Amino acid sequence: MKKVALISDFDGTISRRDVGHHFFGTFIPDRARRLEILQQWRLGLISSRECLESEFALVRADQEDLDTFIGNEGLDPYFKDFVDFCERRSSSILITSDGLDYYVERLLMRFGLGYLEFTANHLVVADGALSAIEFPYYNLMECTRCGNCKRFHLEKLKREGFTTVYIGNGYSDRCPAEHADVVLSKGELLDHCRAQGIEHIPFENFRDVERELTDRFILHSGNISL
Repeated sequence: MKKVALISDFDGTISRRDVGHHFFGTFIPDRARRLEILQQWRLGLISSRECLESEFALVRADQEDLDTFIGNEGLDPYFKDFVDFCERRSSSILITSDGLDYYVERLLMRFGLGYLEFTANHLVVADGALSAIEFPYYNLMECTRCGNCKRFHLEKLKREGFTTVYIGNGYSDRCPAEHADVVLSKGELLDHCRAQGIEHIPFENFRDVERELTDRFILHSGNISL
């Protein structure tokens, strides 16, 4: 029996939809140029850091616009219950996002979950202006594919003796999913796991995650038996 750490993506996994993707889609007037950038990213011609930086340069919005936008976003309706489920079992939760810390933090705080640990790319805001994006977790394992190296955070927990359960839905979740002990997937990550033969558990929401962890494994008092 080992202690378990649950690592979850944010955009489209914890949040109802990909907040960053839709923010850029709303506040970038040059849609053709944005689609070109996204296509380059999907083909692997540029990293997610380069994609974010290129999109950010096209944004026509300020802090007030971003705050208003975030006000209309929400979380998976079962996520807070899932957090309570994990806390009752003394299980650790880490949120890892390749999006922006600004909206991750504000959405968690709005739903009473501001105490949860998370890592993300840092949005610099100065005098109401969206000034820059910084990447404090970039290239930590000699890999420049993502802005926030999710595998680094997962491997750190492994070294600390945790069994790792990864929950995600998108491109930046591929790498950590390939190295986690247990994977729960949906969306693009589900397709990737199926195509690459990665053992995984499909899910739609965090009620499913809670049910799967209860039914498939023995999860209690912070321990997991696989």
